[in-house]
Amino acid sequence: MLVPDPYYFDHSASAPPYEEALEQFKWYSLNYPANPSSNHSSGKEASRKLLELKMRFCKLLDFHDGHLLLCSSATEANNTIIEGHRKRFPHGRILIAEDVHDSIWYATRKHKKHTDVFRIKDMEDLSHEVLARTVKNETTLICINQVCNETGRIHPLKAIAEFCSLRNIRLLVDGSQAIGHIPVSLNNISCDYFSFSAHKFGGTRSMGGLLFRDRQFEPLLSGGKHEWELRAGTENLPGLAAAVSALELDISKQSEHTSKYNNLKTSLLQDLKIGLKEVLINTPDDCRPGFLSLSFPGCQGNEIVAALSLAGFKIATGSACHADRPEPSRIILATGRKEKEAIGTIRISIGRGNTEESVKELGLALLDQIRC
Repeated sequence: MLVPDPYYFDHSASAPPYEEALEQFKWYSLNYPANPSSNHSSGKEASRKLLELKMRFCKLLDFHDGHLLLCSSATEANNTIIEGHRKRFPHGRILIAEDVHDSIWYATRKHKKHTDVFRIKDMEDLSHEVLARTVKNETTLICINQVCNETGRIHPLKAIAEFCSLRNIRLLVDGSQAIGHIPVSLNNISCDYFSFSAHKFGGTRSMGGLLFRDRQFEPLLSGGKHEWELRAGTENLPGLAAAVSALELDISKQSEHTSKYNNLKTSLLQDLKIGLKEVLINTPDDCRPGFLSLSFPGCQGNEIVAALSLAGFKIATGSACHADRPEPSRIILATGRKEKEAIGTIRISIGRGNTEESVKELGLALLDQIRC
């Protein structure tokens, strides 16, 4: 039986896979080895299973009026929409929320002349009036995350989805940090595109997807007629089976996990507040369960992470996609932190394997390091 590491506190970067999900991956790999696009009987059987699993996955997210496009990751899914949308609407503008993942933010550099930024300070009130002041007549796509990968902030999406529908603007929601961790109903969020990565909720790596209602985008990968000719490449049937299994488990345990993770987070915060003169909390109260972004003025976040790693604790400074850069996070700076505060930021994301004992030990290790 797989036992998750109790000293692993970086679940928002990648969650340990469920053993049941790995079993499903192995079973489907052995029993449905054929390419789902092949015309022989084994290929057709694999294709039927692929469709069945897609329907199960969509049902788990209350998604009944669109399609699931399989990808290797949320990064690929996000790139697919941004690049595919630019090809389809070359004169349109893309409005990008300031706290999105780098797999969306890159567009502010690559397509600088065609992008605008939606500031974090404006995102606290996602009313139609605020949105109307932000978009331009040429805006054809808005990109936002449901949960910020660095602060854990949960964005209210219903109003922005309604606004986009009224203005005929397409909406891409990055759901990577949300699925499995908070309730997600795409029936209540009428976005056009919703991306995810399975390894964030206990599935396998190299398995992601794009749930879409609108096909107004060009493919990122060409060379085959797979996935309605929107994504060339053999479909990852075992990966999808593992994702379905993991998501079913995560949803069934969501209430239990929410209570456990938040209790552990509260305990850790109490210990740090008692032991330190100053700790800045970047995470709002109503955030993804067990998520904690902290800044320690006068400290270097990457040095804290390195020291705790030597002691056996796995935490992060922020997104794993730029963990090797000892510089303040653009997202933490955008929340209003000064550079000397932001440079001392760490991210802790609690998950299934963490215990009261390991959280208590983490708190003591942090106190020892930051007092030095």
